[in-house]
Amino acid sequence: MTRQQWKDLIEAIGFGAIIASLVFVGIETRNSAEQAALTAQALELSSYQQLMDNIARMNEATIENPDVAALMYKAFRTSDELTEVEKFAFERAMYLRFRHGDMAYFQYERGAIDAERLRSVIRAVNLGNARVRDQWQRVQGNFVDGYRHYINSMIEEIDASDSPD
Repeated sequence: MTRQQWKDLIEAIGFGAIIASLVFVGIETRNSAEQAALTAQALELSSYQQLMDNIARMNEATIENPDVAALMYKAFRTSDELTEVEKFAFERAMYLRFRHGDMAYFQYERGAIDAERLRSVIRAVNLGNARVRDQWQRVQGNFVDGYRHYINSMIEEIDASDSPD
């Protein structure tokens, strides 16, 4: 073989190696993108599950403790005046629910849950209830602007859907 033929052969082998490397990089890039999508999906599922677990714990407290059940019934389903102790307990319970919503909103902002799941989680706050709204008016200053705006816009939507057209 002549020097030129050796040179051509080595260049062909080098060219083949470059093509093989590009194919390998393409496959790895696709696999990385698929893995990133799966990781994002797992994060979303985990975030939503944590929010649902929190709602379940709030409901368990109502189911398992007759005093909590009586308070929640009185606060959400009647217009009876709450005692000072009941007001205090209700305020604490609502603050926990508002914080729950705040965490959901934070996860929404970070892309961990979508808008539909956020709305679903916020429904547990029961924004249509007058006592809940009164409590929100007192504590909303403790939350970030985006979450406050979101909750206030949901209240406006509820009011608009309740008003006769």
